This record gives sequence, C-alpha cells and structure tokens, in this order.
Amino acid sequence: NHLKDLAEKKGALQAKLLKTSGGFHTSLMQPAQEKLQKALQDISPRMKPPRCAVYMNVTGQPLAAGSDPKVILDLLSKQLVTPVLWCKSVEQMIKDGTSEFYECGPQKQLKAMMKRIDQKVWFKTTSMEV
Repeated sequence: NHLKDLAEKKGALQAKLLKTSGGFHTSLMQPAQEKLQKALQDISPRMKPPRCAVYMNVTGQPLAAGSDPKVILDLLSKQLVTPVLWCKSVEQMIKDGTSEFYECGPQKQLKAMMKRIDQKVWFKTTSMEV
C-alpha cells in the first residue's frame, strides 16, 4: 500500500495492488524452488520428450519437439523464481507463425495482454470459460 501511494504521488499512470497468494516469479520463492526441484526429479524418469514445440515463459523461446525432458524440468524450476517473459514468448510464437490463440479460464486477462502485444492477433484470440 505504501509503495502504491508513493507511486501515485510521484505521478504514476497506474499503480494497483495485485491479488496474489505468494511472491511467485521472485526470489521470495527460493525455499519452494528447492522442494519443487525435488518433486520434478522424482517424476523425471516417467517423462517423455515433447511431441511439439513447447514455449517456456522463463526464456521466451521454444524447445523443439524431442527435447530432453530434463531441460523442461530445469526451466520449470527456474520459472518459480524468475519473471515471466509472456510478451517475449508470444512475440516469438507469432514470429514462428502462430496466428490463433486460445485462452481457457474464467477471465480474459491473456486476451487483454494480447491486445497490447499484437492488434492483428488480438482479433484471432479466443477466450473460453471452463
């Protein structure tokens, strides 16, 4: 609240509190990352390589079909303590030829972000409540 008030007094165009249940994607999650790494190591033997490209929002880059699952597990672990590169991920998907996006969930947050990323693709983004 204090930071929000300071930002507004200094002329910030927008400052709002986010409803979150934790310090996700920050160093505050370091203790949880260690537990997550252990859980991911436990399931590692049962994982198979992906059959299609998988875009990782910790890097903003795709992993090719057939990638080693251990690479995915490492990136999932890093994602817990690293900022999400959503715009970079979507921009890369568009650059790679993706022209339609689907958001499955109760709100339209991703579609709203898509409008700021690429107006043309925003028109081809479909939100579906599940």
